[in-house]
Amino acid sequence: MAGHRRMSPTTSSFASLVPLVALVGATPWADALGPWTPVPAEDVRVEAEPPQTDAPVVESPKGASGRPAVVPSAAPVPRKPASDDDDERVEPALPGTDAAAVNNPAVAVGEPMDPHLPGFKPWEVGGFIDVNYAYNSNNPDNHVYRGTSVQPRTGEFTLNHAVAYIRRDPIPGHFSPLFEFAAQGGPAAEALVAYEPNPGGANGKFAGPEVWKHLSRANIGFRTRHGTEMVVGLQLSPVGIGIHWSPYNWNYTVTWQLNSVPYYLSGLKLAQTFRDRHQVQLWVINGWQLLADNNKAPSVMLGYTFTASEKFNLAEYVWIGPEQADMRPRAWRLFSDSQAVYNTERFGIGALFDVGADPRTDLPLSPWQMWMNGAVFSRWRVLGKVRTWDMALRPELFWDRDGRMFGVPQTLISAAFTNNFRVFNNLLVRLEYRYDHSTSPNGFFYRGPAIVDGGPGLARDQHTVFFAIAGVFAHRFGGKRG
Repeated sequence: MAGHRRMSPTTSSFASLVPLVALVGATPWADALGPWTPVPAEDVRVEAEPPQTDAPVVESPKGASGRPAVVPSAAPVPRKPASDDDDERVEPALPGTDAAAVNNPAVAVGEPMDPHLPGFKPWEVGGFIDVNYAYNSNNPDNHVYRGTSVQPRTGEFTLNHAVAYIRRDPIPGHFSPLFEFAAQGGPAAEALVAYEPNPGGANGKFAGPEVWKHLSRANIGFRTRHGTEMVVGLQLSPVGIGIHWSPYNWNYTVTWQLNSVPYYLSGLKLAQTFRDRHQVQLWVINGWQLLADNNKAPSVMLGYTFTASEKFNLAEYVWIGPEQADMRPRAWRLFSDSQAVYNTERFGIGALFDVGADPRTDLPLSPWQMWMNGAVFSRWRVLGKVRTWDMALRPELFWDRDGRMFGVPQTLISAAFTNNFRVFNNLLVRLEYRYDHSTSPNGFFYRGPAIVDGGPGLARDQHTVFFAIAGVFAHRFGGKRG
């Protein structure tokens, strides 16, 4: 899948990775950032029975710790006694339309997710199945949607992505272990790791797409009662708005921006939260969406998030490090990602701006290759409080001056309009129209028999309609009961 994230020359001719944390009805962007900060130990009573409420739940995007905080959007309302109708009642807290970006990818029925509530349950088990049909106006013979790893197939019914996970979140005010493991399968899983390098080429072992394709998350760590966090392993990348788990994004498809930055990072994360609203992060990782490194040196990313409230937050990430075979400082990649999100139960808006540059010391005169992009995200509730209908609109512009990210010098212009229907508590139906345009005179998108990158007959425009159904499950457990 050419155009799948950045083009980085490596010792093994490693091509480049294609690739909302992000905003899902609240970060379309499923690893939503929300304040996830400790409170004094004396204020936490985890052994108490959790209060039961029917208040709608809103997941706020990226917050001080990079983890979502779910807070009641209204004062708690006592839960009615159980009745024969309970099985038919749909809870208002399904992720996907109410949440935007979720490190915490699901909300369990009747179980509080706010870690500051008494009775918080640290463990969660869940998963999802995403099935779609995509009609592409170019009808490519290879059925490939060029440039994305989230919905890589078109022109057929596709079991796009299936994920199962278990995780342990920290208990506020306590020294807590952290754990996360997620397994995955489907075209989206294979496309995600399609360009993983195998260092050493034919003589390399124990790396590459076949080794990693079924792993989505795998990390362990701890968080102290004072907000210091250390996590190691395969982790969700906080860069960009949106994640690879499409049911938790505002729009069904993701931006070109998200397909140009890491969906995942492998290495060490250190974070410190200050005064509940500020967090600084230091990441030391193998590289730009790499489980196996393409050279012998790590890269570094610095992050800062500010969570003004459960409705508004800002985030900034800066990347520096060697992403080529040349590891000298004069060849290091420089990159900046800026995000802002405002989200309520009825309405949400977000924006991002990225700029990056690589000094290509492998080319004559060592030219700087640059790219820049911006996108605006919006969502609004049309109908319903239980069974809901939400809409989301997202325009985007991606300037790939030298073809560093997608292999072709061009500007990509895109817009997506999505209808999200929450039919049942664990069932989301989505209908999306998306338009993409490339300014490359030779075209960029596959069309009919034109399915060779850089070959003749590629299209400059494409219209795509997606119909998708997602089943989502999550259950919280492990809290002490009085």
